[in-house]
Amino acid sequence: MSRSGLATNYVLVFVAFVLAGCATVPIAKDGDALTATQGLLAFRTTSNVEGFLRYIDYSNTTTFGSRLSEDVFGSKGVVRLEIGDKYYLVPFEAGEYMWSRLDVYPKFAPLQTTNRFRVRANAITYIGNIQLNSRATEFSLTAVDREDDMLRYLAGFYPAYFSKYVVHKEIAEMRLR
Repeated sequence: MSRSGLATNYVLVFVAFVLAGCATVPIAKDGDALTATQGLLAFRTTSNVEGFLRYIDYSNTTTFGSRLSEDVFGSKGVVRLEIGDKYYLVPFEAGEYMWSRLDVYPKFAPLQTTNRFRVRANAITYIGNIQLNSRATEFSLTAVDREDDMLRYLAGFYPAYFSKYVVHKEIAEMRLR
């Protein structure tokens, strides 16, 4: 095999490794058992463009090194933002997380450490309606409280979870750098 062919194979393996670390979040199936350390994260997205919202474990500071580490080894997880509206109910390990980066091809923006949310065990945590609006050279990201809408959605599409778990509201703060 030629050197360029070998180099191409290494690059492909590296890209596959990086992408494997960025798995998108799985949507819950109503009534599936959660472990004792899990809760459910509920939110809705509204977007006029496709993108990816990455999250990592919460840290009160970010550095060049921590951002580089995320770029190389991947995020804890990724939410794929689709055009239009989409509801999410996602099993999550209880803990504190933060939105770390927004990718809208070919642009991206790191998010500040204030983009924090906490998932509680044996509960549903509602973090808002995350709205992404992209225009030619800029985009905005906000979280809006639409709790009544989410409660109706959960009651209609996730009746087993809705009747079993308490819903906590923690609207995520969304700030781009």
